Amino acid sequence: MRAQRPQRPRRNRQLAPTARAAMPYIPIVSHTDVPLHHLTYKGFAITPRTFQIHGSGRWTLDLLIGRKSRIRAFSGPDTYPTEEAAIFGCCQFAHRIIDGQVARYPTHELP
Repeated sequence: MRAQRPQRPRRNRQLAPTARAAMPYIPIVSHTDVPLHHLTYKGFAITPRTFQIHGSGRWTLDLLIGRKSRIRAFSGPDTYPTEEAAIFGCCQFAHRIIDGQVARYPTHELP
């Protein structure tokens, strides 16, 4: 006969308030002089949120896509030598996601 494990109490998990926030009201901080603003493409707001990888000096492919007060974060494995190049890469990646050209992010999962 096996001994039963005691069940752990379930925690009350609340969703983050980002689901309620509208895309234009997200505060964006740039660590350089490059101003970061959201762009609009086919009714979606695209916000690059790239950051520099410590020790490598490279910049990440990290962005938000939102519509109608819903937001989803996306990232990719590519890195870039400058923040400007990373922002451009984020926008191009977002366009490909929205156009349905990135298999791991199907368009029906967009906000």
